Amino acid sequence: MPDNIFLNAPYFGSRINVHPNGTLEIRNVRPTDTAEFICMARNDGGEAVMVVQLEVTDMLRRPIFKNPFNERVVTRMGKTTVLNCSADGHPTPEIIWLLPNGTRFTGSPDRGSRHHLGNDGTFVIYNPSKDDAGKYRCAAKNTMGYIEKLIILEVGQKPLILTRPRGVIRSVSGDPLFLHCLADGSPRPSVYWTVPGGHTLSRPQVQGRHQLMENGTLVVKDTTLHDRGNYVCRARNDAGEAVLTVPVIIIAYAPRITTGPPATARGIAGAPIQLNCAAIGIPKPEITWELPDHSVISTGTLIIQRPTTSDTGTYKCLAKNHLALFYARKPGLARCYSSFNIGVSRLETHDWFSFGVFLKKSGKSGSCSESIFTEHCMRMEILLEPMG
Repeated sequence: MPDNIFLNAPYFGSRINVHPNGTLEIRNVRPTDTAEFICMARNDGGEAVMVVQLEVTDMLRRPIFKNPFNERVVTRMGKTTVLNCSADGHPTPEIIWLLPNGTRFTGSPDRGSRHHLGNDGTFVIYNPSKDDAGKYRCAAKNTMGYIEKLIILEVGQKPLILTRPRGVIRSVSGDPLFLHCLADGSPRPSVYWTVPGGHTLSRPQVQGRHQLMENGTLVVKDTTLHDRGNYVCRARNDAGEAVLTVPVIIIAYAPRITTGPPATARGIAGAPIQLNCAAIGIPKPEITWELPDHSVISTGTLIIQRPTTSDTGTYKCLAKNHLALFYARKPGLARCYSSFNIGVSRLETHDWFSFGVFLKKSGKSGSCSESIFTEHCMRMEILLEPMG
């Protein structure tokens, strides 16, 4: 025994026993029990000696992972990726990796290999590609036990927006606007649109005049001048983000009457009279005629089949779209516009038209509608002359 202590068999102490057959028993062993023990057997014929070196180490433990849960790891192509399989135990566990292709990996790589096993059990993949995706099994074992866990590796591709318009997108006021944002990537990217007002549509939905479709296309219905500006598409997945900015302008022109009737027309009772009125503008103007009895007809060419003296009066040609309020008239016919003698913002004189702009009040206090119209007035007199 240590410290030159001799125990003869049999001996029974509080922690140490020497059995009659010579077996030495030490209960509740401690690191301080580390020592050299000598067993001596003696009789009249002589003696025999056996030396036993006892080393007391830390408590033995089976392996345990620092993170015992299965994992899902997403990385990008070409980005160095580390899969963690750190484990504790005593003795120190051996780490073994089983790759998706069935290869068993336990040590240092061959020269040129893209795989490396770290001292802490980590598995390093340099310049990963899609071929590296799959299920990796990590095992830790020592003399006390064996454990393993699963790590699923997804090698993603940063989103790429495939549809990129050249230059500015032009749309006519009132028409629907289609903005495409077709994106590719792995995992499949989600598409987000931010409209000029700052609001973001983050999933397929319909919100007011805006609709975000499953394929990433943004639809804006019934466009107005307020829809102009920069639209930003973002395609995102776990591997990254791609951004596309689409500038949009909305084309809109106030109506302008290009062909109108004379200021005064004379006709013969019973003979058809044709009054022409044509206009240009964006959106395409709607042309209507207001008759002397204040009734309205939607047409560009007004034909009075069998005129009578009751058809004599003032006829107004009105061209309007949804932009603002605009009128045209001939000099000297101010009585046609007695109801429009307010709100004139400017006056320009052309060959035989005078132009003015009006903002017509809507139902809400302080706001104005966006309806533009161009008006042409004429006075038509019907002369009763005998037919042939």
